[in-house]
Amino acid sequence: MSFDALSWSALPRLGVFLLIGGLGGALYVYAVWRERSFSAAARKLFVSQPALSAAVKKAEAELGLPIFDRTCTPLQLTDAGKAYIESAEQVFRIQRDLSRYCHDLAGLESGTLSLGGTNFFASCFLPAMIQAFNQKYPQIQLTVTESDSADLYQKLSQDALDIIVDSGTCDAALYDIVPFYTDHLLLAVPVGNPIHSRFPACCLTRQDVIDGRHLEPEVPIVPLPEFADVDFLLLGKGNDMYRRSRGLFQSAGITPRVRLYLNQLMTAFHMARQGLGATFLTDTLVSLSLPTDRLLYYRLSGHLAVRETFLAMQHKGYRTKAMAGFLASSLALYGQMPAERL
Repeated sequence: MSFDALSWSALPRLGVFLLIGGLGGALYVYAVWRERSFSAAARKLFVSQPALSAAVKKAEAELGLPIFDRTCTPLQLTDAGKAYIESAEQVFRIQRDLSRYCHDLAGLESGTLSLGGTNFFASCFLPAMIQAFNQKYPQIQLTVTESDSADLYQKLSQDALDIIVDSGTCDAALYDIVPFYTDHLLLAVPVGNPIHSRFPACCLTRQDVIDGRHLEPEVPIVPLPEFADVDFLLLGKGNDMYRRSRGLFQSAGITPRVRLYLNQLMTAFHMARQGLGATFLTDTLVSLSLPTDRLLYYRLSGHLAVRETFLAMQHKGYRTKAMAGFLASSLALYGQMPAERL
């Protein structure tokens, strides 16, 4: 989107009011709303609570209506407050996009780019992507945030991140996605589990996975109900692997014996290596992780076992040259699209 495409006509009257009145008061009001507390917002902004309260009261006086319903705990917005916050977010976005546009006028010789991913994606994909980008655009300052998917999307929606690496589902009305890689889920079971003796033709080693044998249809698939008595290590809510593992079990008609819920795929891998239980991993992690003979792997079937990895950005707002450059270099790196097409 070009800066000319930013729609001033869509900016509510309150947004014009905020621009005319200055953004200082709006920043204070917005902080109180984000923190749901005057005291917490004051600490966040490094100002005294009386000064913050005075700034909010001044904004309410200029508006002519209360912004917060102070009878509720935590604080709630009034109808006027909801319109105020919506307008403030649009003004902040225009202000930020103008700054980004000015950076772009100087080419890719300055600017910033904020990236995010879960521990797995930040470890397995971002290093090579950042290296490819830095080789072309060494002047751009990069930051990386690692967190779970739910928190990453929240940060993306709040403009704290420009691009995240993720898989699974996201709201197409809010985010644009650019697929660049496909990996496959495997069931990883500690080597000492007696179930392996029942299905010797189905077991795969790490080298088998590296060689792509798990993609060969002649390798038999063991139905998940056969693992009903096996302890599992699963990722918790807020992670795409939670949704996929839950769907796989539901499709198989079984309730797993869950020994531990974890936050990160790499943690599940290391726990499984220690014999604490079976877990779902991806062929990418198996191939890139430390060599181990402590796990054997089984093929999985169904659409939930095929995972598309993508880059996600906000649907609205100005897309900087740095963002476009990162998309181009990443897609070129993974062979999905020639760099010159972006």
